[in-house]
Amino acid sequence: MTTKVNTIAAMVCELIEMHMAKCDEAFPHPDDRPPHIIGQEHGTSANIQTVSNVDLGAEHLIHIELDDGTSFNIRVEEA
Repeated sequence: MTTKVNTIAAMVCELIEMHMAKCDEAFPHPDDRPPHIIGQEHGTSANIQTVSNVDLGAEHLIHIELDDGTSFNIRVEEA
């Protein structure tokens, strides 16, 4: 049995969503919550607004949108 691309993409999305939930649950007041993304080297931080997983057939595209207006794609494909 081989692991499918959609299984890995779903796992990565679930890890991101669990991280978001833990950050959001860490403190009762929204203003006290740590950001989802922290870049210590450049002193940046942002919260993840949306995560989506798009099936492109042989690969999956995980699209992440941040509250600072930027977005990123993570391509999951079998090596």
